[in-house]
Amino acid sequence: MRARTRRPSFAAFVLLLLLGTTAGHAQFPPDSLVNLQFFPNDIETRELIGHMRGFAMGLGVRCQYCHVGEEGMPLAEFDFPSDEKTTKQIAREMLKMVREINTAHLANLPERAQPTLVVECATCHRGQARPIMIEELLQQVIADHGIDSAKVHYRALRADYYGSYTYDFSEGSLNRLAESFFDRGEFAQTIEVLRLNEEFFPESSGLQYMLGEAFAANGDRQMAITQMERALELNPNFGRAKQRLEQLKQP
Repeated sequence: MRARTRRPSFAAFVLLLLLGTTAGHAQFPPDSLVNLQFFPNDIETRELIGHMRGFAMGLGVRCQYCHVGEEGMPLAEFDFPSDEKTTKQIAREMLKMVREINTAHLANLPERAQPTLVVECATCHRGQARPIMIEELLQQVIADHGIDSAKVHYRALRADYYGSYTYDFSEGSLNRLAESFFDRGEFAQTIEVLRLNEEFFPESSGLQYMLGEAFAANGDRQMAITQMERALELNPNFGRAKQRLEQLKQP
């Protein structure tokens, strides 16, 4: 479950998602382009390479993600015209979707602000091939491998991606994941997720309050009281925590 740490190199950016090159692929960059199904046939190679570099950065992948070739191979040996890989076919559909959003939907917005904003690959993907929120990703890891694996995975993701735009490591992400478990009545899982979040936000009174509610729902009144008291230590003006603490202390 270790997060991938290798970022695409500049060379890898150059031809990611390239939708055509010379049939003999004897040189790179090519003299002519073939099998172009999205971009116009008369597009300049330099311009196409610029688009591909943007796609690579947006998805955080390398040439072989969409094209027939292996890591470390000379680019001239890649079979760029091939449509063998499903990811290349998906890429074309995604490009059509982005074009439709920008030209048929955003363009028709009333009182559109200037300068206009447009959707790009990175708008959703944020450096990952499969655009998924971190709480959704962890939900899948928990379902497949359990909470302990999810904790390891989260710490690895945070170590590798913190500071980038790929994942949201703010307090709210794990809180939302915890709330989803709470709403399903899975209070032990709720506590585990909140304890993980506490490692990174130990001074959050709101997080301590959520822990108190989770312990109370799980039948542990004393721990609920402890967490509410901690919330009030961090924020003496936290009226909801004060009220809840009084309720929990009632016989």
